[in-house]
Parts: sequence; C-alpha cells; structure tokens
Amino acid sequence: MAMGAYTGEARKCFSSDSPLNEEIVGGTRMPFLRNCWYVAGWSSELTAAPLGRRILNEPIVLYRLSTGEPVALSGRCPHRFAPMHQGRVIDDNIQCPYHGLRFSSLGACVFNPQGNGVTPKAVHLRAYPLIERYNALWIWMGDPDRIDATQIPDYEFLVDPDLARIEGCLHSKANYELLTDNIMDLGHVDFLHAGSLGCEATAKAKTTVNRVGNAIHCDRWMANDRQGPLLSWLFGKDGRPVDAWVDVIWKPPALMQLNFGMTEVGASRKEGAEIPNVHFVTPESEFSTHYFWASARAFRTDDLELSKQLYDGVTAAFTLEDKPMIEAQQEMMGTTDLWALKPLLLAGDTAPVMARRVLAKLIEAETRNASAVKDTLPHNAGIQENDNVFAK
Repeated sequence: MAMGAYTGEARKCFSSDSPLNEEIVGGTRMPFLRNCWYVAGWSSELTAAPLGRRILNEPIVLYRLSTGEPVALSGRCPHRFAPMHQGRVIDDNIQCPYHGLRFSSLGACVFNPQGNGVTPKAVHLRAYPLIERYNALWIWMGDPDRIDATQIPDYEFLVDPDLARIEGCLHSKANYELLTDNIMDLGHVDFLHAGSLGCEATAKAKTTVNRVGNAIHCDRWMANDRQGPLLSWLFGKDGRPVDAWVDVIWKPPALMQLNFGMTEVGASRKEGAEIPNVHFVTPESEFSTHYFWASARAFRTDDLELSKQLYDGVTAAFTLEDKPMIEAQQEMMGTTDLWALKPLLLAGDTAPVMARRVLAKLIEAETRNASAVKDTLPHNAGIQENDNVFAK
C-alpha cells in the first residue's frame, strides 16, 4: 500500500516533526511506563515454590499462599541481597536462602534467626499489587495509590471453557518494543516465515490502521488468495484460495490481541473460522524481554495432538525465526535508540510507529507527573543514613 493511502493520525507518523523524534535525548531511551499492568507469568507457572522473574529491571519473587492466592514481592533480600526465589516458603512466609530472614506476603520481616532474634522493623520487601485474571498474573509496577484494575483489557476468550487453549512463555535478548513491532507489522511474514506462514497475500493485503483512545488497530484483509501452508492446513483449505484476515489490537504498554481467520471466497466472516491469539510483551530489562503468548480455537477442541502440533509450531516459529532476527536487530542497534538511528519508514510501519508514539507520550506524561510529586517531598524523607534499622 502506498504511503499516501494513510491519512490523519497515520500520516503524522511519517512527519519529520513527529513527537517520536523527541523520544530520545542524545540516544538515551526514556524510562518504562510504570502505572500500568504487565503480565508477570501464566497462572500455570506459579505454585507454592518461589518463582523468580525480573521485570523493568527489578527482581521479583512470586509464589502462592496456602489459599492459592498469588503474591509478588521484591526478589532481593535487603540484608545481603540474596535472590529470594532461591529460598523456601514456610507458613506462607518466604525465607531468605542466605541468612534465614523471613518475610510475610505483605513484605514485612517477621522472623530473624540471627543473634538475639530482634525483628528488623524497618526492613521489608516491596509488595507488588498482583491480580490473577484470564489465566495470567498481572503485576502493577508503579504507584500503588494509582492502581486501576479496569486497565486490564478484556481477554475473556482465554478462559472460555468451550475453547481449546495453548500458551507459552519465551525469552528474548532484545528491547520489548522490537517485539511489539514484530507483531504490529506483519510484512515480514512472507520472508522470515516463508516455509510456514508466508504467502504473497500478506504483502498485498488491504491494510487499515486506526487509533481508538490509546489502542492501535491494524486490520489486514486478504481476498481471494492462497494462505501459507501451515494456516491453510490448520483451517482445512488444502491450499485453495480463500478470503482471510488478520486483525491486531495493541494496548499499552505492550499487550496485543491478534485474530486470524479464513472463510470461503465471497462468504461472510461468520461463515468461516477465526483463531484469537494474545501476545503479551513484558520488559525484563531495557534489552531483554519476557514474551507470553496464547491461542484459542473453537474447532477440534478435543484434539490434543492438534494442540501439541500448534504449540510446537508457534514455539519453533519464534525460537528459530523471529527470535534470532529480533536479537540480531538489537545487536546491530547496540544500545542506541531506534529513532536516533533515523530508520527508513515504510507504509507497513504505520501501526508500530503509532503504538510507539502513544507509549512515548504516556511515558512522558507519567515522568512529568512523577517529577512534580518528587519536588514536593522534603529532602529528608525516608530512612536516614545513620538510622539503626534493627532497633526495636
């Protein structure tokens, strides 16, 4: 599609005076968005045993209470900075593996086996708000006074008992926005996934990009054309021409739903079949990312072999094709921000660029508000350097 086909919000993405050019100063990236929900893991990953995960450069330990309720605490012991996920859960409290300090699910130190056993009242682990919803663990990394559970988007299909579901968690040594770009611009499919998902239809698709609030919608319509061998097999089309679509919705900070469907040529969407997928991208650090994905289907729901084949296929596509390319991108970019490198922008970049713009503006507003609050705090707020944190 020619660049001139985009108007309004989309056209601004290609303007030389775009706010995107202000996202970096001297090649230094802006901080992460914090007052929002990130996926810390799938529900199936979490048991009573501690699970360690780094999110936004912060070490986190997660575990379940005896009631089944999930807990998220700072993953670094404040005593000698041992990794808490290597410890044990005892009576719903987590014990440091190094010197045995125990902390409650609220982060308070409740047991000290050292010396006279005085409990260090001023020592604690940060407790992170955590919500379990849609078989996922949603963590709030920002100001606890600004928690808003309604910010978690609706992914009800992930818990629909009538659908068959697969899920996975993968890791990438690349900045999380590169993984967002990879989903929002599917123009790479014909080349990077040539033997499985690739087809000429993707490049020729009629693409529509819109912004709705802070969400970016990118819809691709592929009429009367053949799809790639894997998808054609999955939908039982045997390589013949079909009408197909890929609709992607991005919501901040990096939550994407991708719906892929097929129907017979000229038939309505309702007469065809659709598979909804999610791609939840959570920054581990500036240059490493947790990638959580899931897929659901309404056909052949009892076919466990199909579920296994789909799981293996998605895992292989990412680990053997997407992941090496994205990590190679990051290696080529080094620590320099994307916009400092002045990338060439093509028509297919509209959706990922719009997502980057929205995210940059949200981070800018959050940073500005945080700076204003910080300026109102007294200079001596908090624990003083000579405070005895082990005092009764």
